[in-house]
Amino acid sequence: MFILRAAFWLCLVVFLIPGDPANGKPAPAAVAIAALQSVRGAIADVAGLCERQPDVCSNGMAALQAVAAKARVGAALFEAAVEGGNHGPAGEAARGTLRLEDLGPTWRAPAPGRDA
Repeated sequence: MFILRAAFWLCLVVFLIPGDPANGKPAPAAVAIAALQSVRGAIADVAGLCERQPDVCSNGMAALQAVAAKARVGAALFEAAVEGGNHGPAGEAARGTLRLEDLGPTWRAPAPGRDA
């Protein structure tokens, strides 16, 4: 449905663009009522597609479901990357690579004036 709306608004914008000023010719005049009736007929034809060819609709629905599943996986991977990227493909936290001695406090120089 989004594609139909986008096509409608795109056609409307193109319809309202004036003629080519370089040639000095105005845009060809079109009767607005006839154009709207043509758009209405095209929408009615597309709406009846599933009744005429049910296999096209079922294949299209299967393709949309596959794209939606891939989009969900992509969104989950993106979310994991934004959160820090420490989640594996199964959603479990990745095993750390630090050793126990790496987790200890960092070395600090002795305070000035004290003998070490």
